[in-house]
Amino acid sequence: MSAPRSRLALVDEAYAALGEAIVDGRLRPGDRLRDVELAAYMGISRTPVREALQKLQRIGLVEVAANRYTRVAALTDRARTDMREYAAHNIASAMRVALPRCTPEEIETALTLIDAMRDADSSKTYVAAVLDLYALMVAASHNIPFQRTLEQTDLVLRRNLEGWESITGDTRPTLFAHLRTQLAARDANGATWTFLALHGFA
Repeated sequence: MSAPRSRLALVDEAYAALGEAIVDGRLRPGDRLRDVELAAYMGISRTPVREALQKLQRIGLVEVAANRYTRVAALTDRARTDMREYAAHNIASAMRVALPRCTPEEIETALTLIDAMRDADSSKTYVAAVLDLYALMVAASHNIPFQRTLEQTDLVLRRNLEGWESITGDTRPTLFAHLRTQLAARDANGATWTFLALHGFA
């Protein structure tokens, strides 16, 4: 017989399950989230479900009106804009710290991800490649605050970056070529500027 799971483990499981359901669209904006029903469905008590919902509220995936409702938050234009600005600057910051510390293998992986971003045929594919690059840079940075921040924001990044892509136009191929060269050379300042420019923030 397996040992009973701790309360914190149950909270983490409920948080991950509900968060993934919001990100992949099984739970849609406006859907009501009733702790009694969710607890029964998950086979756990209401307490860890409530705590999981509070954590999801803190990152903006759930909204609560006391004694009225708890529901999946809408993805507003403001939420999209704020998250794109946040993501671009945080990925650039992680890149600045990580590049001097990257192994040759990590540099090669980064170049492959840059190519995937450049060649992406949809926003979904683009965002997946960008977030893989972010995770790689955070891991290579060996910086604990970066790692904890990514863990705490992973779900909301994946949901609120829906529709994100690089700039379009004649400068796009040149910027991607520059970014490849700068990553290969571990030019942290250059790569940071180019990444921001690719997303309209430089």
